[in-house]
Amino acid sequence: MSNLGIMTEPEWCARTDAAIDWLRRSMAATGGGGSAHSWRPLTGWAKAYPETTGYLIETLIAYAAEKQDESLRKLAVENATWLDFIQLPSGAFPGLLVGNTKPSVFNTSQILFASQHLSAADKAMHWLISMLESDGAWRQSAYVSGFIPSYYTRAIWGVLHANNTIQINDVERLMRRALHFYAERFLPNDAVRDWGFRSGEAAFTHTLAYTLEGFLECASILNEPHILEKTIRSLERLLAERKKAGGRTAGRYDELWRGNYSFICITGNCQLSILCHKVWEKTGEPKFREAANSFLLEIMRFQNMGSNKNTFGALPGSAPFWGAYLPFRYPNWGVKFFLDAMLRVYR
Repeated sequence: MSNLGIMTEPEWCARTDAAIDWLRRSMAATGGGGSAHSWRPLTGWAKAYPETTGYLIETLIAYAAEKQDESLRKLAVENATWLDFIQLPSGAFPGLLVGNTKPSVFNTSQILFASQHLSAADKAMHWLISMLESDGAWRQSAYVSGFIPSYYTRAIWGVLHANNTIQINDVERLMRRALHFYAERFLPNDAVRDWGFRSGEAAFTHTLAYTLEGFLECASILNEPHILEKTIRSLERLLAERKKAGGRTAGRYDELWRGNYSFICITGNCQLSILCHKVWEKTGEPKFREAANSFLLEIMRFQNMGSNKNTFGALPGSAPFWGAYLPFRYPNWGVKFFLDAMLRVYR
């Protein structure tokens, strides 16, 4: 095991096996129709969540290879088949939980991370392109009507990722325009305007990481060194704020870098671990590799390894459990990013 740091091989196996087992249960709970959005003590399993089911597929494929487990590959294919079945006639995928019929730009873009396994991917791509406006913004089919979040940089990345397979002419030009639309939002203090869920709200580290990882990946694909440099500066500022707080990560930060330290957004920590490791791979600077490990270790103890089969292997939205991000819930995408980080940082 390379990059193992302080984690032993048995612990790595136990934690990733438990997380994978929880994902299996989240899919069994829906009867094979996607992965349940979350589990909560009072209400049990939620309905399936198409968006995160989509990007869980790449995680299942990665662990099928890592653990030599063909059942995970089969599970990925079953989920892709289900997504093909629920695709809307327009080519979009719906927002929110299964049964909703309103199209969603962001959710469709995230499902495209499974593009190699979706027969529906080409149609979804064309719908996303048709929804892009002349200045590079997606304004329609938003999570919050009238708000254009900066975490749409991850939507651009989803389109670019899928285009490796689909190869639609002019996609790079359109996505470059879109990337520059959001790059105008970098602030002089290295924060990014509107990187939360709503205008004026502080950003959970979940959407903060979405935003920066989207910038990082898109700038790399499109060869935009200036945007890449700004992204790394923003991450460095976050690390500096974390250092000032004694190595603690806030659950959310506003555009002045004021952190809310009353909780940890566990999903965001996992995403920031992944982001730091990617920046370390690009720069070779040890501080990013160390941060990748530190972000993950900060939340490791919150993985549930108890006896309740519905929570064994899962991670809560927040620590403490009643914190501001998805209180009293165990979301499936937290487990996805935890598994991705464990594979990237400790393999």
